[in-house]
Amino acid sequence: MTEAEVKDGTKKVDDKLGCIDYRKYTFARMIMIDDGLAARGLTFPLLLIMVVNVGMQTCSFISIFTSTQTSVSLDNIRACLLGTSVTMSLFNQFISRQAIARLHGFFDKSFRTISTNPNFPEEKIILDDARKAASSQLEMYVKMFSCNAVAMMFAQPLGELMSGHSWRKLPVQWTFPPSDDEFSFWLIFAFQFTGICIAHCVGIMIMSFTSITIQMTALFDLLIFSIQHIEERATARGRQSGGDRHACLLACLTDDVDFYQQLIREMDSVTPHLRNTFLIISAAVPMVLACEAYPIMQGNFSFADLVKSFLFLSIQILCWAQTCSRLGTMTDKHAAVFAALYDSPWYEAGMKYKKLVLNSLTYAVQPKYIKARLSNEVTASMATFYSFVMSAFNLLNMIRNIG
Repeated sequence: MTEAEVKDGTKKVDDKLGCIDYRKYTFARMIMIDDGLAARGLTFPLLLIMVVNVGMQTCSFISIFTSTQTSVSLDNIRACLLGTSVTMSLFNQFISRQAIARLHGFFDKSFRTISTNPNFPEEKIILDDARKAASSQLEMYVKMFSCNAVAMMFAQPLGELMSGHSWRKLPVQWTFPPSDDEFSFWLIFAFQFTGICIAHCVGIMIMSFTSITIQMTALFDLLIFSIQHIEERATARGRQSGGDRHACLLACLTDDVDFYQQLIREMDSVTPHLRNTFLIISAAVPMVLACEAYPIMQGNFSFADLVKSFLFLSIQILCWAQTCSRLGTMTDKHAAVFAALYDSPWYEAGMKYKKLVLNSLTYAVQPKYIKARLSNEVTASMATFYSFVMSAFNLLNMIRNIG
């Protein structure tokens, strides 16, 4: 293992060999869901963040019924749904903190062990690619949500100013509480500014589950690669230990099955978190897309509204596609493990080998799709992505007919 000596005589592990942990990023520390959450538990700052989110959600909900314009009501419906998603996501992160900490501990241990002791050079390449992919995904989400936050807060005021009107326009068009005078406007603007910053940090946190799926998928790829090269590994083990071929094949398969069982245990521990995340995203997607697209379809928009809506819709569709694609790809790996095990030389390696293979084949025969909480029908797959996008179009047509 690569290590660097420090002044006090202890050794420091090379962080480049570990996993990518989204909880160590700045956005996670800003909203108190960093890697210390598991030990820290509920604190006043985290509770205050939740209260701010609930306050934003409440004002948006009341404004739905107190506004007289359809576009304003739809804007508040969208804000209320997104606020609900933010609050639920924070709660989900809090109740799943132990499972997430355990999973990243497993990732870190596995990545360091395999990176420093690879049986084949390809194994290290798989892990390096996974680190780069997970890191680039997180950086992409940070940039996307940062741009969207800036557009949401300042696009409309700048658009109004360029049109020769008063720039004083709230990011979310609340009718409650009223913002008629100078003091109330700045107070509400500051509150919305804080809430929007928190919401976008939580949005990055929601989509950070992709770093989990990328790294879990990489470990599955390592397992599949190991099974596919089991005969080469058995030959190398035979040279080192002097054992016969069947005994070495059995030992190599036992290692692979043990690792597969570890992957299954870790996936089972984090599956409730992923199911909740999938529910939170899927529950709001169709209505949020419809509410955002309605003013554009009606032609009642300014240039600033067009820029803000286009950016928001692009991010929403991309995030929804990534959610379905990443979760579906990860769970499909069980079927790939089945194929690799079936193609291994189980028919000539003895009864113990056949028994190990049969037990693993029985579990891996079908992919274990992530299903949304409270629903066994909504599964994380690209079919669900297309279905929900079509639902958004149907809702948009319904809103147009009502309007």
